[in-house]
Amino acid sequence: MNDNPIDYPGPAILANPGTRAAPSASDPATVPASVTRSPLPFTRASRQRSDPDACAAAPGYVRFESVGEYWVAVDVLLSRARRDISLFDTALSTAFDRPHRLDLLRTFLAADHVNRLRIVLHDAQSIGRDCPRLCALMRRYSEAVSVHQTTQAARSAADPLIVVDATHVLRRVHYTHPRSVLITDDAAATRPLLERFEQIHEASEPALSPTVLGL
Repeated sequence: MNDNPIDYPGPAILANPGTRAAPSASDPATVPASVTRSPLPFTRASRQRSDPDACAAAPGYVRFESVGEYWVAVDVLLSRARRDISLFDTALSTAFDRPHRLDLLRTFLAADHVNRLRIVLHDAQSIGRDCPRLCALMRRYSEAVSVHQTTQAARSAADPLIVVDATHVLRRVHYTHPRSVLITDDAAATRPLLERFEQIHEASEPALSPTVLGL
């Protein structure tokens, strides 16, 4: 485990595609130009019209501004998962405990015994407190699920992300704001954010315990 503070990048991934921020060696979240040129079908005007089918069909890089769009994107990622789901957040909200979202996770975990769900949180107690159904699912698939809590070295991380199969990623600019970016079917663009997750995971400790699970 790394005890040194991690230098977390800013929200360069959310830069306006028309005026893309210059790449920086210290900013692994910078998006390749080929991704930033992709269409952006979801805007503030479309937030009420967004749906999983439209989101799933969108190529490359999609920006979101609303909470509703963000959770549509979460469902799209979970439905695409075939091998690995890596999730970092400050805490898990009750939104993760909704039946249809749990069905997606259950389908993923039941599909193959080698599938893995990794969760890293600042507040691991939020799972037992706010997600009782998820706790039950985690108990059933305990060998496939791991929950970690960040140490002080990673407490400055404030931009939740979900990485799926090293090919798709959803990242929010800040946990207090719904603005986010979804990248699909692009391993090259996903790789820096997977590496970022691994940094956070390295600066965390196992937290899967009876207390965390609310047992």
